[in-house]
Amino acid sequence: MKDEDIKGDLLRVAADYNHSILQQVLENYKEPLLLLRAKNASYETIVKLVAQRGIKVSVSTVRKFCITNDAETRRLRAGCEYQSIASREESSPLIPVSRTITENRAPLISDPGKRGPRIARDQL
Repeated sequence: MKDEDIKGDLLRVAADYNHSILQQVLENYKEPLLLLRAKNASYETIVKLVAQRGIKVSVSTVRKFCITNDAETRRLRAGCEYQSIASREESSPLIPVSRTITENRAPLISDPGKRGPRIARDQL
């Protein structure tokens, strides 16, 4: 092939190329993918799980998709955390639900903002 033929062929390929098609494919599976990410699944794990179901996609495409939908991932993550806290409280009758973290915390014995003691160093 001549250089002009290669250049023309590459121009046709570039004109027809559409990366957003992969984003549209992932859009069909938006909720399960973002739920996996909300449960702290890595991008690589998500790619493996999707590939097992016959969808070939790269790690960078999944990363871009998840970053684009970050607000919804955070919303799902908050829901997951709320459900896990509720299930722990239901399964643990020894801890009263009304008790908060601040009730268990020891009182401050130093002034807030005051620097702590210096640590002695050995002379070498």
